[in-house]
Amino acid sequence: MPKADDGRTHVRSIAPTDAPMPHDKAAEASVLSAMMLSQDAITECFSELTDQDFYLPSNRKIFEAMRVLFERGQAPDPVTLADYLNSQGELERVGGRQYLLDLGGNTFALASWRSHIDILRRDTTLRKLIEASAAITALAYDAPEDTREVVNIAESKLFEVTQRDVDNKYSRLEDVLADLYDELGEMSKSQEAVGVPTGFPRIDRDLLGLRAGQMVVIGARPGVGKTSFALNLAVNAAAKGVSVAFFSLEMSSIEVAQRLLSARSKVDLSAIRGAKIRPNQWHDLLEATTDLSQLDIMIDDNPDTTVTEIRAKARRMLHNKEKGLVIIDYLQLVSPPSGGRRSDSRATEVSEMSRGIKIMAKDLKVPVIALSQLSRESERRTGKRPQLSDLRESGSIEQDADIVMLLDRSLTPEEAERQDRPAQGMTDVIIAKNRSGPLDTVSLGFVASSTKFYEVDAYHEA
Repeated sequence: MPKADDGRTHVRSIAPTDAPMPHDKAAEASVLSAMMLSQDAITECFSELTDQDFYLPSNRKIFEAMRVLFERGQAPDPVTLADYLNSQGELERVGGRQYLLDLGGNTFALASWRSHIDILRRDTTLRKLIEASAAITALAYDAPEDTREVVNIAESKLFEVTQRDVDNKYSRLEDVLADLYDELGEMSKSQEAVGVPTGFPRIDRDLLGLRAGQMVVIGARPGVGKTSFALNLAVNAAAKGVSVAFFSLEMSSIEVAQRLLSARSKVDLSAIRGAKIRPNQWHDLLEATTDLSQLDIMIDDNPDTTVTEIRAKARRMLHNKEKGLVIIDYLQLVSPPSGGRRSDSRATEVSEMSRGIKIMAKDLKVPVIALSQLSRESERRTGKRPQLSDLRESGSIEQDADIVMLLDRSLTPEEAERQDRPAQGMTDVIIAKNRSGPLDTVSLGFVASSTKFYEVDAYHEA
């Protein structure tokens, strides 16, 4: 490989600069032939293809001429096409009357035009990938100091290439109802939620589990225990075979592991943090370590990350996993896009990130839990009970979320003695929004020393 004068190695292009872009002349001609001969073909082709799917300019012009005639209610046969193209001064440029007659006489195209549509779409994707990669390469050579901007732009360009396939997917009601019927059958047999379980029976009954594509927001005042609750959800879901991607923007992975170990072993968190372990606790710690090690929980503790980066990482973490769950701790700590478009309003930025999280859930086909701080308004309110409007910098958080759970706990013994506050050691989980089910308030016990939540009835029964 040749060396530059400064000793650096030049990168040689894999493809020569004069290489033709991916295309299939025969497939393009076959699709055009089928469109001339079949009403079904022309209708479906106009639905599936655009003029950009034809690489050869002549075929692109013919396709556009067919669209004009089709919209006028005229059959795009060779004679009509020739007349129209001649009136536009384009007939000779597309190959003349003979080329159109040849296309109209290719009856073999009726047998394979659907597979040829796939070829055209594939080649269009390849051409766009080549164009995007060239733009990304140029950007990387002239990159700004913040390389995350390059990564964000690169991901955006690649996303644009695949977005068309995503947008063109649709479901027939017949198929959706069949899937729903099968799902109802599974639920009635197991009497359990089909979605990702929370591990708290009453919450699962209300939510029917956490479903793919759902954005779930858990809000609480600082110190109430939203991170602990999220970690309890992570362990409960993982114990049922769910793969969990946990993004901790506030605590390190070691701190997360300490909380998990404390909740599982019931050894005080302070003892684990200070390594003040009594002899009789080592067995519990070893057993808890063994149990937790069997769970598929992945932790990313990068404190400076964007929604785009989280989505890219989560896609890799959950690749080929049967069931997945993403947890983000917490929403207000997610960095705004570094690709140039920053808002003067923090509320607007949070709203954009909220929308990005909802799109992530639908894109990855998993539930995404985003923790959120609550404003101080609830502290000035009689009873201090949180409500939806307390979501900090709420913007579109309430609108985007499918489920909102607000945690309410008395933080002092004096507060717990009041009639309008939760009792000491209890946390109210307020299901304040639930698109698919009832609103409810579920009381959970909370052992603060080991950050462990439990459902009261289940606890007493056990």
